[in-house]
Amino acid sequence: MFEHARLRAVICNSNMVRDEIRRGFRIAPEKLHVIYNGVDLEQFHPRERERLRGAARAELGCQPRDTVFLHVGSGFARKGLGAAIDALAAAANEAHWLVVVGRDRDVNKFRRQASAAGLARRVRFVGGQEDVRPLYAAADCFILPSRYDPFPNTALEALAMGLPAIVSARCGAAEVIEPGVNGWICQPDDAQGLARLLRTADDAIRGERMGRAARATAERFGIDAMAQELAQLYASL
Repeated sequence: MFEHARLRAVICNSNMVRDEIRRGFRIAPEKLHVIYNGVDLEQFHPRERERLRGAARAELGCQPRDTVFLHVGSGFARKGLGAAIDALAAAANEAHWLVVVGRDRDVNKFRRQASAAGLARRVRFVGGQEDVRPLYAAADCFILPSRYDPFPNTALEALAMGLPAIVSARCGAAEVIEPGVNGWICQPDDAQGLARLLRTADDAIRGERMGRAARATAERFGIDAMAQELAQLYASL
């Protein structure tokens, strides 16, 4: 498909994807266009965090000084959930929680991993959610140490809600993360390195600076702006 003579353009949702296509196929670079995913900046807004946070944290049962890391994404092995659980154990902080949103047919394997690490109380599996905003609101930091991820919408949703994000270097969302400003970048399957970032995040996210930076990042990727980029590409063809 990528080498077909009639192909005029390929839309890639990250530079990582564009570079992989260039390496794997004989295709003219000018046919590859990076247009990031868009996010609804009104639906996912920091004011929703303020509105929903208290009730959402009360439902989880965490305390005001607990730090909640939120993992959103189905297909837990590819999304790096195993490393996130190991990192929570290695961080050895009773105030650290991990909330897991999503579905996986092997979910019980990850439940057993958390239980074996003594984390059954602080790793919460909440399944698929029709509206994830209450859990973004409850969280203090988004975490997605994926083994591979072109560009997950959940990362943009979290940033738009004012959540700093920890994502892996094999995730397209790493391209919009400035370490120490709006989040951090980890290596996939590096539980010890991720544990260090959990500790770093715990110290850094107490103020409002990183939340504002996260929101400012997401504002570059509003759904209307990204739709306009698509429309301009189609018009040029």
